[in-house]
Amino acid sequence: MVRISASILGFLFDARKNKESSQVMIDNINKTLVQKSGDFDILHFDIEDGTFVPHKSFTSSQVMKVKCEKKREAHLMVVNYKKYLKEFFPCAQMFIFHEEVLMQDFPRTIEFLKRNKKFVGISINPNTPVDDIKYLDKINLVLVMSVYPGLSGQKFIETTIRKIQKLKDVRTKKRLRFVIEVDGGINKDNVKRLADAGADIVVMGTGLFK
Repeated sequence: MVRISASILGFLFDARKNKESSQVMIDNINKTLVQKSGDFDILHFDIEDGTFVPHKSFTSSQVMKVKCEKKREAHLMVVNYKKYLKEFFPCAQMFIFHEEVLMQDFPRTIEFLKRNKKFVGISINPNTPVDDIKYLDKINLVLVMSVYPGLSGQKFIETTIRKIQKLKDVRTKKRLRFVIEVDGGINKDNVKRLADAGADIVVMGTGLFK
């Protein structure tokens, strides 16, 4: 059965639109997570730097104030991922990096995280082919973006289905163990199709919290 990873990025945009304080936003997040705790398995933090995507998102101090007993994954939508990994290291058990910005010494980052009992994932944007993903034999997860990163509430890109199927085929043929996760435009109407294609985890924000 597909697992749900709850994305709270939409709360940040709502807070900015309504000119709420950081503490009011955190209080709203914590209240909602308690109410919805039975509807998701993982908590997903989108960390944005204002360069890789147009906006900046959560700070590490804000993330630490979010109260939730579920496992946490930090999706680093950033260029300088080493800097953000250092800052957010205490905040999550899984760190997901974008293939589009990885440097040649990324295997050292993988080794560092595994040595510290953290999980490692790689994400690809909608215009990045599956064949571009390196280190499939070393990582724990591949996150397929089904929208372009940056804003919540976007429409699901249908070609994502083929990417998931291809990743599943690669995993089977090479006898690898990475988990397939999908993020963007996911709701109750397309979850089953994603699971049938091979997705193990789906990230839901708007589709979960409405």
